[in-house]
Amino acid sequence: MIHIKSIRMKKLSITIFMVVLSGFIFNSIFAQDKSPDKKVTVSYTWTKIQSYGSNQIAVWVEDLNGKFICTLFATRFTAKGGYLKRPLSLSEWTSKSDLKNATRPEVDAITGATPSTGKQSLTWDCKDKSGKNITPGTYVIRMEANIHDADKMFFSGEIKIGGNACQTNGVITYSDSKLAGGKVLFSDVSVEYK
Repeated sequence: MIHIKSIRMKKLSITIFMVVLSGFIFNSIFAQDKSPDKKVTVSYTWTKIQSYGSNQIAVWVEDLNGKFICTLFATRFTAKGGYLKRPLSLSEWTSKSDLKNATRPEVDAITGATPSTGKQSLTWDCKDKSGKNITPGTYVIRMEANIHDADKMFFSGEIKIGGNACQTNGVITYSDSKLAGGKVLFSDVSVEYK
């Protein structure tokens, strides 16, 4: 009788162990495809400048190693071929995004008219350019804008995806430090994960 109870206890223990183990395996398989339940909002103030070779902007996402993830927005002129006429137009973004090999639907999905002067806001759904959920971790929101031909300004801000809500104001830099005191296209940049 004791021997039968011992066998039943072993079978019960093995069954419980298998159920718990399969739960861990199931969760780890599907956790990789689980999208973050929050989104990233990029807000900034845009000021149009009346000048040739100006008012071009691209906003995109990279991982910490500089690998391109996706584009959130790019001005239509540059994205639809203007970079071929003016190679200096958003040259960093066109290179990183491999724009020359993008399909027309890919370009159409991320382009828009030059923003109007005032507050602007973009939302990232935490998916890569192919529409797959990204892995939680730290990502970099990048911005590039042509002030006038080769005179450019940039933004870079790290944001942690997954877990608690967070925000960054990042850093704005210029192709030439003298530009910081002149006309700028974007300011007051804020990146928020919530």
